[in-house]
Amino acid sequence: MKYVPQWIRQSSVLAWGILFILLSVSVTQYGGTNALSRDAALRAITEGHTLSIDNYRDWTIDWAHAPNGHYYSNKAPGPVFLGLPLMVILDAVIIPLQSHRIDKQGRAPQPPYAEYLLLMLWLQIIPFFLLVLYICHRLEIIGLPLPAIHFFALAAFFGNTAAIYMNSNFGHGVAGMLFLGAFFFWWEKRYVLTGLFLSWALLSDYGVAFALPFFLIATLLRERKIRALMDIGVGAIPGACVWIWYHTVCFGSPFHTGNQYTNAEQIETLPGMISLWGEYSPFPSPLILVQLLFGETRGILFTQPWMFAVFLLPFQRGTARGLGLLAFGSLAGLLWMNGGFGGWHGGWCVGPRYPSVVYPAMALALALCWINFNRQERWLLWCGLAVALLFRVLVYPFSNLAPEEPLWAYHLKHIPDHLGTNALRFAMAFAFIAAALYWQRRRGEFPFSQKSV
Repeated sequence: MKYVPQWIRQSSVLAWGILFILLSVSVTQYGGTNALSRDAALRAITEGHTLSIDNYRDWTIDWAHAPNGHYYSNKAPGPVFLGLPLMVILDAVIIPLQSHRIDKQGRAPQPPYAEYLLLMLWLQIIPFFLLVLYICHRLEIIGLPLPAIHFFALAAFFGNTAAIYMNSNFGHGVAGMLFLGAFFFWWEKRYVLTGLFLSWALLSDYGVAFALPFFLIATLLRERKIRALMDIGVGAIPGACVWIWYHTVCFGSPFHTGNQYTNAEQIETLPGMISLWGEYSPFPSPLILVQLLFGETRGILFTQPWMFAVFLLPFQRGTARGLGLLAFGSLAGLLWMNGGFGGWHGGWCVGPRYPSVVYPAMALALALCWINFNRQERWLLWCGLAVALLFRVLVYPFSNLAPEEPLWAYHLKHIPDHLGTNALRFAMAFAFIAAALYWQRRRGEFPFSQKSV
């Protein structure tokens, strides 16, 4: 342990971080065709030395048919490039060992679970663990109350949709981690790092574009000078270069993305509304927004109700200049985007996943404003987080895929299925949680005590 940095060893939320890792790696998640779209792109590079997935298109229905006649993943490329260094090493070892399993198209099998798990550890699980602990360390230094720090850690690690996808290659995990980093470094006025993280968040989830204006406006509101925006721009240069290169090579222009050429069978349009690229409307459907906020199938109310407090931040006295606008605008911008998307429900998923890139950052925003909430409001925040934590435990034994049905009812209904496996996984979850709570209690940092409210 002496080689572990002190800010990790002595972290007040270390137990939650270890619990997050255990829950993330102890249940197998592949992610279906969505994740396979990125897996195909990775394998195309390491095995075929090309960006196109022509030779891997049968792995997934999530592809884009570009004007150059080739097929590419229709996903934002950030997770592919960030995961590439490890995949190069792993495939260099694994593919030769699977030479006897090469198919007629000259391809090795899809990445086995051991390789997939290592990729997830590299890409998001370990980096997210370290980032949250580092942020908590910095929050302790500035004197933020311990309950606020615990609230942030619990909400970020477990109480949001992005956290559930941390062990699958959906892209939401790595995008949420990068956006959290951008939000935190913005708070600390480290604007070059803000630009770096923000640009790679955009490379990992195109929806981040709907939060960009609020970063710029909030920065100008706080700093009242253009220099801060220039620093953000400098930090964004590496990500911008990758963006320009990738989209020009694959789709002919830096202003074209895979969404414009996506598989027609995957396109769902909103009837009677203006469409961009065949699937987006610049004006969201009010009915969809209601479902995203309050619906049983994909609503924030039933999956992470603590997040509604974000909408109060711009009107809260004592909120730091620009912070309320940035938090409110980021969440509202992503909901606006999702409300105008024909496939707003996200297919088979366990929550409102398209706006989930901003969810961990919203936990940080509420923690930073903790002292501005009165006692009753803090109790409501804890109650909202409790619902999200219970939901996390409920979906833990299952796949992170779920149909467009009321999520609580769907998972409760399927608990008896394969009861032996589900019971074992539930037992594991409760054992991990009990150990984490005991550890926190022994350290005198139990977050639900009277003083924590």
